[in-house]
Amino acid sequence: MSPTLSSPHRALPVAAAALAAACFIGMDASVKLLSARYDAWQLTFWRFAAGSLFALPLWLCFRSPLPRRGAWSLHLLRVALLLVALLTWFHALSLLPLVQAVAVGYTAPLFISLLAMLLLRERPSRWLWAALALGAVGAGVGLWPELLGRGAAAGDGSRLQGMLWAGLSALSYSGVVILARHQAQRDALWTILLVQNLLPAALLALPMALRWQPLHDGDAATVLLMGALATAGLLAVTWAFTHLEASRAAPVEYTGFVWAALLGYVLFGDLPSGWTLASAALIVGGCLLLLRR
Repeated sequence: MSPTLSSPHRALPVAAAALAAACFIGMDASVKLLSARYDAWQLTFWRFAAGSLFALPLWLCFRSPLPRRGAWSLHLLRVALLLVALLTWFHALSLLPLVQAVAVGYTAPLFISLLAMLLLRERPSRWLWAALALGAVGAGVGLWPELLGRGAAAGDGSRLQGMLWAGLSALSYSGVVILARHQAQRDALWTILLVQNLLPAALLALPMALRWQPLHDGDAATVLLMGALATAGLLAVTWAFTHLEASRAAPVEYTGFVWAALLGYVLFGDLPSGWTLASAALIVGGCLLLLRR
């Protein structure tokens, strides 16, 4: 358990968690730009391969110790959960508007907080419950048009399928975050960054050799941007969970919904509706409550 932090010092990990949310949404937008030309398997491989291009030089610079022999099982479990989370998430991004996919994905902080209480024995305050409740209601408001059946009337049910894939990704990702909180007490940040990029890339290398699709002209820069944003997001979120309880930092991820609405409009022409704006207001309100208390 991390030591209790004063309010000014607690604001820094919360800000790091908010930065991570923005970076991850930027990565999601990059993936969605590429999803029209590549499947989830190849996008996931490129995510880790590009991330390795940043993780390896950072590890060589700091030379942090590699995990001890007994710790590799947890790293393998985390990598397996991360692969499931990203494969399902990238597939969901190909089926859903960015802002809607993010809204479903934001069930993850609820899972994270519950798992943190069960596995890490964290005891959130009533203010944290209020922040989680506002965030959950905000995500629900964003999903309400789809639950009313308006999305199904527009197509072939692919949006409902995308929502299911995004929900599975959120559940898997919650396990990744809880393991990150556990491992951050034992392994250096640079070691976690290295293992979490190189190991998944190596595991995906063989499947990708059998289904490889050449990179189109102009897509290399987007792939590198995806790796850079993923690396920056992972550094920020790992540092945040090292210095703050997982259940307290988790609701800050809701700020990514605002970035999703903005990038969805700018890059894909998805105009935020009144439901989207109301959802964002509730989510930001929950985060402001968390920062105040």
